Amino acid sequence: MMTQGLLVKKPNGEEYLLTTELNRGTRRHRLVVVTKVNGQWKPLEGVQESGCREAMIGALVDFVVDLCRVLNSSDHQPASMGAPTQARVSGGRRRTESALLRHRRRK
Repeated sequence: MMTQGLLVKKPNGEEYLLTTELNRGTRRHRLVVVTKVNGQWKPLEGVQESGCREAMIGALVDFVVDLCRVLNSSDHQPASMGAPTQARVSGGRRRTESALLRHRRRK
């Protein structure tokens, strides 16, 4: 399997892909956001790309946190447990209730 990037579909059907590309003139890669227009991937530009890239990175971080939670959880938990309560924090990212409690205890 090869990973092309993080694919996000909005409720209205729009598709966005967070991926990397070689930065022209250097040997470094950069994150880019492309969207599907008429069946072809087109890069976003300017403020739209920047905002979308930040939101997608936030979604990726949330997913990785949830993935770690699943991998670290006990196999003996009932399947009927609901999703954790989440609250918005700055930048549009979310933290689970337990993460918020840990953060508040540190202050």
